[in-house]
Amino acid sequence: MSDETADDGTAGYWAPRCPAGAHDDAEHLRNHFDPLSETLTRGRYVRVAGAMARQCPVTWTDGFGDGIWTVSGYAELQELHRREDSAFSAFPVLLQHFGNARPMIPMESDPPLHRQYKQIIAPLLSRSVQADKEPAYRTIARDLIDRFVDRGRCEVFGELCNPMTAHALMDALGVPGPDRERLADLAVALVRGRAEGGDQADEIYTYFTGLAAAKRREPADDLVTALTTATVDGRPLTEEEILDYCVILLPAGFETTASSMSFVLLLLAEHPELQEELRRVPERIPDALEELMRLATPTRSHTRTVLADTEIGGQLLRAGERVYLNWAGADHDPRTFDRPGELDIDRRPNRHMAYGFGPHLCVGMHMARAELKVAVSEVLAAMDDIAVEDPAAVVEEIGTTWALTHLPLTFTPRR
Repeated sequence: MSDETADDGTAGYWAPRCPAGAHDDAEHLRNHFDPLSETLTRGRYVRVAGAMARQCPVTWTDGFGDGIWTVSGYAELQELHRREDSAFSAFPVLLQHFGNARPMIPMESDPPLHRQYKQIIAPLLSRSVQADKEPAYRTIARDLIDRFVDRGRCEVFGELCNPMTAHALMDALGVPGPDRERLADLAVALVRGRAEGGDQADEIYTYFTGLAAAKRREPADDLVTALTTATVDGRPLTEEEILDYCVILLPAGFETTASSMSFVLLLLAEHPELQEELRRVPERIPDALEELMRLATPTRSHTRTVLADTEIGGQLLRAGERVYLNWAGADHDPRTFDRPGELDIDRRPNRHMAYGFGPHLCVGMHMARAELKVAVSEVLAAMDDIAVEDPAAVVEEIGTTWALTHLPLTFTPRR
C-alpha cells in the first residue's frame, strides 16, 4: 500500500509529501534541524527524518537549544545503542526536561543499577502477563465504544485512546478511582512540555509518597506494591527511588500508548482497504500494528549525554555533548527499509525502533501492544467505513511523543 497523497496534502491528514519549509533543504537538515518544528506535522516529520538518515545520518544541528548531535541512520543508531552503557548517559533522557530534580527510574538510570531497576516491573509487564490482561482491556474498550458507537461519529482520542490507556495504567499502578483523572492530567502536562517550574513533577512526587505508604500497609498485585517490596544491590529501594520510578511510570505508561493509538487509528481511517483486510483476517492485526508503528513512530526520540569522546558514524562526539536519537529517521532509513514511506503489513523483517532499541528498550512495550491490538480489533468490530471527518480539524501536538489530541472520525455502526 502506498500513501496516496497530493503534494498539497489535500487527500487526507497524513500527507508526508506536503512541503515542510526550510526542512526540505538538505543543508538546513544537516545544520539546523529543529525536531520540534511545527512545520513537521501531518507526516512531514517522518519524511524529513528519513531524508536525514540518508543524507546526514550523524550531524550536529543548532535547531534546538545550544545545539545537539542528531543521529538518524539505522545502522548508526544501532552502533550507539550497543555502546551506550559505557559511552553515554541516559540523563537527561528527554529533549524537553520534565523539571524533575533527580533522574527518573529506569529511563534515566545508568549501569550498574539500570538493569536491576528495570527487572523490578518487567515480570508484571511481560508478554504472557499482558496476554492474560487482554480480556480486561477488551472490557474497557467495549465500554468506551458503546458510549458513542450509535452516533456514527466520535472524537476518538478523547473518547477512546486517552481514557482506555489511562484506565489500564491506573489499574496496573493500583491508583484509586477518584485520583485517576488528576494524575492523567499531570502526566499529559509533563510529556507535552507544559511543566512550569517543576510543579507537575512535584505534585506527582507528593501523590505517590502517600500511595506508596498505603501499599506498604495493604499490599496488592500492582506496580507500586512491587516497588515498595523490591530490592537492588541487596537493599530495599529508598523512598526517593520509588518516587523517581513513579514520576515516569505515570506518563510513559499511558500517554505514549494513547498517542500511538491515535496515529494507528488515523492511518487505519485513511486506508479503507486495510480496514477490510483486517476485518477479513484479524490474525493480521499484530503485523499491521508493527508496520503502522514503524510508519508513524509516535515516540520520535530520546536523548543521551556523551560520557567520553566517542566516534559514531565517522563523527567525533565529545564528552558533555547531547545526542538526539532520531528513531523516526531509523524507521524511515531507505538503507534498511525498502520504500520506507509506504504502508506494507507484509514487510519482513520489520525491526523498527518505535519502542526504542538496546538496553533502554521500552519495558512496557508488551502492554502497549496488547492495548493497541484490543483497541483496533474492537474498533473494526464496531465500525464500518471509518474515515477522518475533517482533516482540517485534526490537532497534532508535538513533544517527546507526538499525538493527535483531536481526531474526529465518522463511521457506520456495526453493533
